[in-house]
Amino acid sequence: MKKKIITLFLLILISVLAGFLVQRYSGVLYQSPVLAVKKVQKQEDQIKISGQLVNHQKEAVTLKTDAHSVAALTISFKVGQQLLLNSNKEEIIAEKQDGVVVAIIFVFLSLVLLLGGKSGVLALWGLALNLGVLFFLLRLDTLFSGLPTLGLMFLYGASSIIITFLANYGIKAFRIDLILTTGGIVLGGFLICLTALKLFENNGIRFEEMQFLTRPYLGVFYGSLLVGGIGAAVDMVVTLVSSLKELVYQQPTISQKELLRSGRRIAQDVTSSMMNVLLFAYLSGAIPMLIFYLKNGWPFVSTLQLHLSLELLRAFCGAFTILLSIPASLLCVILERRRKA
Repeated sequence: MKKKIITLFLLILISVLAGFLVQRYSGVLYQSPVLAVKKVQKQEDQIKISGQLVNHQKEAVTLKTDAHSVAALTISFKVGQQLLLNSNKEEIIAEKQDGVVVAIIFVFLSLVLLLGGKSGVLALWGLALNLGVLFFLLRLDTLFSGLPTLGLMFLYGASSIIITFLANYGIKAFRIDLILTTGGIVLGGFLICLTALKLFENNGIRFEEMQFLTRPYLGVFYGSLLVGGIGAAVDMVVTLVSSLKELVYQQPTISQKELLRSGRRIAQDVTSSMMNVLLFAYLSGAIPMLIFYLKNGWPFVSTLQLHLSLELLRAFCGAFTILLSIPASLLCVILERRRKA
């Protein structure tokens, strides 16, 4: 235990040091001008910032920004920080924070690898593969506008389920029945939401936040519903199946009735927490816009309808997949037990 604590402390120290070095010296790798702030002066409604570029021939730059601008409201200007500028070197785009991101990622990876061991490595490998497949398919979607977005998301769903189960169980314990069951669960939850939307002709659904899209928004939204259900279904199936298999391993003589009762208890313990996590994960992204609209005098009900209808639908789709996962997982465990009997 003491060895793990010392190792964790060293890994966190290395992560912080790596983040500091990246924050300090990575500016030369940027194509956008990066300004190292050396002086900040507040003049009535303006902020005067002086400094030197760390790239672009390291020239001295002085610029002014309105104290009520977006940059001034979101960035606390101080000596020593680095700012990303536009190509004309006249406007602040954002604060350079890649060092903080690197430090956080390194700490996260250290915790996963140290506490999770082999399982942590496999989980990270599965996460990397899933992200790679998703980015590849999204890239295809942007390059070839004729490709159906929903079709690409179905392809991602199938590959994501396979990758996730490989990461959790490995090749030796790879089970086709769980793959097919999870795929059916995701498809079932998606079809329930899709059927309801079609029957009610999308009444009450506000798509304004997707109006910037240059392609049909319904296909993109349906794709997001599908992807949202995948994670919920996979997590629920893995949790229930692993728990029930462990129970059967510890109590080989447990009856089918007792197994079903235990499965229901496990599902009751897990379902509510997973639904809450799913709901708040979707709703948290809408909080900034909710506050912005309410602060500017928009009616409360209209604001909620405008910004929460799509997020609630995604959460409901995930909730349906969670509920469908319970009987499906129990059935898989019972059938596997009968095959081995």
